[in-house]
Amino acid sequence: MSSRRVVIAAAGGAAVGLAGLFVTDTFDDALRAVGATPKPLPRPEDTSLMRAVIEDQQRVLAVARGAANAPAVTLLSAQLEQLGATPGTGTGAGDLGAALRTASRHRAIDARAAIAPEFAQVLAAMSAGLAQAVTLT
Repeated sequence: MSSRRVVIAAAGGAAVGLAGLFVTDTFDDALRAVGATPKPLPRPEDTSLMRAVIEDQQRVLAVARGAANAPAVTLLSAQLEQLGATPGTGTGAGDLGAALRTASRHRAIDARAAIAPEFAQVLAAMSAGLAQAVTLT
């Protein structure tokens, strides 16, 4: 029978090992090595970036609605839906072409700031779509 010291030492060693996997960001690799599939969790940095992107896209959508530009409204609404947001219904004033160019630059910067490669690809694609949408104005 194991003594309490052995059990405590083993539990402590396991805790240190797991903490090391988390700190070095290799926990998912360890799970895959034993045949388990890790559940992806969004990084807090990407979550806050997503909120900022949605807020900015809603602002540009309001400008597109204010300009009564149906193709731009359709594009921006689709992009918001792909991010899991409900497109707003408000209108705003402003230069739609400038708003689209600015949003395109911001999405390109956001793509470089994203942690998850998939999120970075989505943001880069959004940037390209917004750049192309300038021709709709």
